[in-house]
Amino acid sequence: MKAHTPLLAFRSWITMLALLALVPLAQAQVVGTVTRVSGLMVATGTDGRTRVLALSSPLRQGDTLTTARNTFGRLEFIDGAALVLQPESLLVLSRYSYDAARPDLDRVELELRQGGFSSTIGALAKRSSNATTITTPAGKLQGSASMEVSLRQP
Repeated sequence: MKAHTPLLAFRSWITMLALLALVPLAQAQVVGTVTRVSGLMVATGTDGRTRVLALSSPLRQGDTLTTARNTFGRLEFIDGAALVLQPESLLVLSRYSYDAARPDLDRVELELRQGGFSSTIGALAKRSSNATTITTPAGKLQGSASMEVSLRQP
């Protein structure tokens, strides 16, 4: 049996390395999907990887979304809320925490750095009126209303 011990140890070591290599592939929590897109919309994940978004693409917590010129993107979140991102926008999905059985965990944190969006509320906002915060360069918005936010001059 001792003749097989080094081989067994080597195989265990290789298996452990293979499993560790998979760790970076673990994805952040999916918080929504793209339901429409009219041009180029891109997501950059917390790992720095960029992906082009299309119909049914998943949206993950921590994603930074950007839309190109003349591009609109409609997003639907896990609680049924919807958001239409305007052209030339940059939106960070900092946090989107919703569990139908755990209202105490409700929390949405979005950061609009550029552009604008229109949104309609979902189940989270209906039951947790102060759980949503939208940060912009001009300040913070908090509440549970359908809204239109634009950083462009009229």
